[in-house]
Amino acid sequence: MNLKSLFFLFFCTVVLSQASGQELSATAIVEKVSRNREGQIFYSEIKMTIIRPTWEREIGAKMWVKTQDFSFVLLTSPVRERGQVFLKRKNHLWNWQPSIERTIKMSASVTGQSWLGSDFTTDDIIRRTSFLNDFTHTILGQETCDGTECYKIQLTPKPNSVIIWGKIISWVSTKEFIDLKNEYYDEDGKLVQTYRGYDFKHYASYYIPMRTEIIPARKNNHKTVLTVQVYELNPPLKDGFFSLQNIKNIH
Repeated sequence: MNLKSLFFLFFCTVVLSQASGQELSATAIVEKVSRNREGQIFYSEIKMTIIRPTWEREIGAKMWVKTQDFSFVLLTSPVRERGQVFLKRKNHLWNWQPSIERTIKMSASVTGQSWLGSDFTTDDIIRRTSFLNDFTHTILGQETCDGTECYKIQLTPKPNSVIIWGKIISWVSTKEFIDLKNEYYDEDGKLVQTYRGYDFKHYASYYIPMRTEIIPARKNNHKTVLTVQVYELNPPLKDGFFSLQNIKNIH
C-alpha cells in the first residue's frame, strides 16, 4: 500500500469516527423535542373541534402557559362551559366551576381521562407529563413522515411514573426536532390513538403546530382537531399570576 492510499485510509477513519461521535442518543433527541414542547412561555387562543359520525362540537379556550410548570386554561365557549378554568402549578391541578362557584382539586389520575369529551386527555392540554423526564428513550431507526426524514423513537414510561400509556412511538424530524406524529399504545401493546401535528410556524427558536389532531385507533370517523387562532410568545407572565386567588379573575 503506497503513501497516498495510507493517507486516504487514515482520512476516512477520522471522518467516520467523528461522524459516529456526533450521532445523537435517543435521550438527546427527546431533550431537543422537549425544549420545543415544554420550554415555551405563551398566550394562545384555540378552537377544538370534536368530530363524531353524526355530530360535531366546538370548544373555545384561552391559554396562558409558562414552561412545564404553570398553566391557566379558560373556556370561552360553548355557553354552558364558558368561564370554567383549569389551573396547573407544578404537579398540582385545580378546576374552577363557576356554575357551582367551587374550585375542585384534581387528582393525578384525572389527567389521563378525556378532556371535555374530546379525544385529547387533560394531560395533553395542561402538559403534566414530560417526554424527557417521565420516559426512557430508544432509537428504533429513521423513517419518513409526510415526506420529512425523521428519527423513530420509542418512549417507555419509567417505573412508578403516573403514565397511562404502555409506550409511545414518536416520529421526530431530523432537522427541526419536532414531533410530527406520535402513536400511543396501551400496556398490551395495542394502538390506542395517534397524534399528528401540521402547519408548523417558526417563532424565535420554537416550532408551533397551528393544527393538531388526535385520532382514536378503534373508533371509525372519530377525531378531535385543535386549531391555534392566536399565538403570542413570551408574554410577561410571573409565577404569581398562576394562583388560586386568580383562578376566578381570569378573563
